[in-house]
Amino acid sequence: MSSTGLPDSEDLVALLRSGAAPRQIRLFAARGLLPLEPEDALRALLVVVRDPEREVAATAHKTLREEPPDRLVAFVKNGNPLPAELDVLARETDDPFVLEEVVRSRVVRDATLLHLAQSATGRPQEALIANQARLISQPALVSALRENPGLTGEGRRLLAEFIEEFHDKGSRRREDDARRAEELASSEAVKEGVAEDLEANIDFDEESEAEVEGEAEAAGGASEDESSLFIGAVYRRIALMTISQKIDLAYKGSREERRILIGDTNKLIGIAVLKSRALTDNEVEGFAAMRNLDEELYRRITKNREWMRRPAVTIALVRNPRVPLDVTLPLLKRLSVRELRGVFRDRNLAPVIRTSARRILVAKRR
Repeated sequence: MSSTGLPDSEDLVALLRSGAAPRQIRLFAARGLLPLEPEDALRALLVVVRDPEREVAATAHKTLREEPPDRLVAFVKNGNPLPAELDVLARETDDPFVLEEVVRSRVVRDATLLHLAQSATGRPQEALIANQARLISQPALVSALRENPGLTGEGRRLLAEFIEEFHDKGSRRREDDARRAEELASSEAVKEGVAEDLEANIDFDEESEAEVEGEAEAAGGASEDESSLFIGAVYRRIALMTISQKIDLAYKGSREERRILIGDTNKLIGIAVLKSRALTDNEVEGFAAMRNLDEELYRRITKNREWMRRPAVTIALVRNPRVPLDVTLPLLKRLSVRELRGVFRDRNLAPVIRTSARRILVAKRR
């Protein structure tokens, strides 16, 4: 207990969460009047936003709406919020910068992201589309995004590319791998003289043959859900790897594995992906547009002259709000008039980027 007779900050927030706090304390929390540190006062407020008493909840909702977005953004980024607190923010605020940080949080629940996938637009929607690791592990997010009436044309294009990359191409690669494995096994069997033994000892009756054929047909008609489960299994396998194993896979893995590894929280793994000999220019273009990478990876991309000769990589970096300003600003001079006009009109970009684009645009028109 504090000298005022009220519980300490942590105890007071815990009391509110337990549902046993007196009505007066809940009202004080709803009005932001409890004698707490700013961060704890916000935690208390997020608890009573969902208070069973209508007056308390309405008061808390009004107070939350009046909170400066910068404070909420700082809380999500640096306040170690609980998943339940992120869920409240996702459902009770509409500020795009706050929702974008909620999407980027490592602890946000799948249910919270599913809610945002169905309703969010602008920055949070783009951040969710860029979070390919979550899309792979939770295919329902892709479906929810595609059904979102506010999905932009660009978002629809990126989702189509994602499905093409991880579903359609993945299915074809698995078929090719299975065929090569079968051919290799057959070749080895012939070399070792096993083929004759197999023919002599394995006798399928008609019922067995029909059963095998039925299984083959079922496999041939594998649904999108089954493919999604396969990709999810790849993601889970990578998640269980050590850092050294991930780095080794970054050098030697497939295109799908590189797309997963590039977003790892350890930037050394992303750097290894960028050093992979199998990396293509199209992959780099996709990485430049991702909004969940370490800043160092964007800098590495700009230092590669071969990649930066591609206009699509340059514009992807410029249009990516996550790329540091000291990287983005020098690239503006490389853009065409049409591209500069698009940057100037993009409200998701920082004002300094848009203003600089407009200045260069005016200069080029003279």
